[in-house]
Amino acid sequence: MSKQETIGERIRRRRLELGVSVDDLARALGKNRTTIYRYENSRIGTLPSAVLEPLAEALETTPEALMGWPGRAGSALPGGVIPVRSLRPIPIIGSVRAGWDGLALEEILGVDYADVGTPSEYFFLQVHGDSMSPGINDGDLALVHRQPTAENGDIVVAVVNGSEGTIKKYLRHGATVVLHPFNEKYSDLVLSGEALDGFSITGKVVETKRKW
Repeated sequence: MSKQETIGERIRRRRLELGVSVDDLARALGKNRTTIYRYENSRIGTLPSAVLEPLAEALETTPEALMGWPGRAGSALPGGVIPVRSLRPIPIIGSVRAGWDGLALEEILGVDYADVGTPSEYFFLQVHGDSMSPGINDGDLALVHRQPTAENGDIVVAVVNGSEGTIKKYLRHGATVVLHPFNEKYSDLVLSGEALDGFSITGKVVETKRKW
């Protein structure tokens, strides 16, 4: 009788089929390589869904395929899933200010990964504070596309009078700009007239991710 393949062996086999390294898979999942090796060397019969689902997505397969369940083990990529090989390294920035020659990115904290066409046009900003809770929380990473303009209703990183960049909803009413926080504990920042001279948009927030 042939030996039954374990979950760990299926994980390793699928990773090798894709030509993905342990380090690449670890980065895509926000884990370290030791964790990936632990998954692959595991002799357990199942994995919790919180582990299995993102692992299947990163490996461009389904949880059923990794579990070895018959009839649903196809390798079709589920809708909305980003293949691990498409992810590009993006710097994580601790804060943003207006520099003498434009944008000044301060405190480079490391890198994370996103599916973007031109990585140099993006950065991750680590969120500080709760002014945009509950949608965007303290400690989240906001993926920002560098651009000096925005559409009404966009979530932007804005700099006002040289202060540290802040994430707010951008609203424009004629000659007045309103920076609106999601958290009702905080008030709108309303800018008009000369106050707009010190206002600039650093970029548009295109997605956020929670870091546990």
